[in-house]
Amino acid sequence: MSTSELYSQFTKVWIPDPEDVWKSAEIVKNYREEDEHLHLQLEDGMPLEYPIGPKANPMPFLRNPDILVGENDLTALSYLHEPAVLHNLRVRFLETNAIYTYCGIVLVAINPYEQLPIYGEDVIYAYSGQNMGDMDPHIFAVAEEAYKQMARDEGTNLSL
Repeated sequence: MSTSELYSQFTKVWIPDPEDVWKSAEIVKNYREEDEHLHLQLEDGMPLEYPIGPKANPMPFLRNPDILVGENDLTALSYLHEPAVLHNLRVRFLETNAIYTYCGIVLVAINPYEQLPIYGEDVIYAYSGQNMGDMDPHIFAVAEEAYKQMARDEGTNLSL
């Protein structure tokens, strides 16, 4: 797919912002290879001519489709880059109070700076025997996976 096809009208992108780090915008006019600006509209409705090219900014990062926003595994995102990761973590944390998110086999944790009722015995039992990915991301899922792997490997390790 060519750059002009990727950056067509109605495509959503991320542009750098000094205050918010990244802002979402939508392309309002199809991009052509000879263009020096992308014609954008910010989420607040403000139009913006975003300069691009070797002397200005690189092409902005593409936004993931709305259906993927809030995914519990970052590897499921169509585009995996800084603004996509930060946005997904923010949505999970602010909208669903989820402090854990997978990135493949890695568990990403956001410190909520408060005690959460997600570490009780009932939660331990809920994750016990489950496969990682069967339930929402949690440190107990990672611990259960590690325990099962150790139990599997115990029979295959030979001592000299």
